[in-house]
Amino acid sequence: MNEVQKADPETRRKAILVFIFAAALGGLLISGFDHIREPFRAWLVSDPAETARRARLALSVSILVLSVPAIASAIYFWLLGRKVLVAQQFPPPGSRVVRDTPVVRGAAAVTRGHAIQVLAVCLGMGAGILCLFIWWFAQTLGQRV
Repeated sequence: MNEVQKADPETRRKAILVFIFAAALGGLLISGFDHIREPFRAWLVSDPAETARRARLALSVSILVLSVPAIASAIYFWLLGRKVLVAQQFPPPGSRVVRDTPVVRGAAAVTRGHAIQVLAVCLGMGAGILCLFIWWFAQTLGQRV
């Protein structure tokens, strides 16, 4: 019979709380941006000599807000994939799961470990490309204005 790693109720509660917190924070950020959109626009164009610098600043903050979570997730996935490859078991020993999960060992676990690391590389490269594109766009914006 296949081995199953039982769900950890505490981890499940924490995951649900993190999800609720993230959704609430996202809603607050969207709502907050709706309230500051017009003052932000007024600040952005209030001094024509500073508009390009202010736009580059706003884009730089956007890079930070968008790329830091993606890079952090890429690092997490890379380390998880490494744990799976070293242990040749998924989920790796000592990890807690939110639902009952069949334990996979051997070649199938190694394949999952590699897939997780490929995901990490793609996520990291995507965040890096996004940063480079927005940086290039900010530089182009500064030259055109």
